[in-house]
Amino acid sequence: MIRYYEQKDIEQVAKIITEDWKIAYKGIIDDEYLKNLDYRDKEKSIREKYQKQKSIVLDEEGIVKGYSRFGENRDEEKDLAELYALYVKADERGKKIGEKLLRKTADILSKRGYKEMVIWCLKENKNARKFYEKMGGKIYKTRDIEIENKKYGEVCYKYDLEKCKE
Repeated sequence: MIRYYEQKDIEQVAKIITEDWKIAYKGIIDDEYLKNLDYRDKEKSIREKYQKQKSIVLDEEGIVKGYSRFGENRDEEKDLAELYALYVKADERGKKIGEKLLRKTADILSKRGYKEMVIWCLKENKNARKFYEKMGGKIYKTRDIEIENKKYGEVCYKYDLEKCKE
């Protein structure tokens, strides 16, 4: 079932995010940085933002299998929504969880009055890029970001929410 996340989900979500970074960004982001990622740090960050940010999870019998966090675009284009994060538990990939979460996110944002949504991902994250393109995302723009004093390229995908919601 897809539902809004609750405080009881935060530890599971933090573990999914941390493990996904270690898998998805291996060979892209500095190995030492990835090795030192700790889900407890992510858990603390999520707890601090819990009341402010809306997120959904795909939950099966109390086990969180995927997570989506979204809202107003953080850039200057406030007429766009933004999918800030989309993560699926590593051993649950290939089961359409990411697709279900993205479509539900699009549905929620569409009901809030948004027509379009963007999501950023690292240029070198080929698996994520393939997924975003398969789901109908079109390259919109690029930028560089800094993680631990190193620059990485990012690509932004834009979605027509009517075309990708449930």
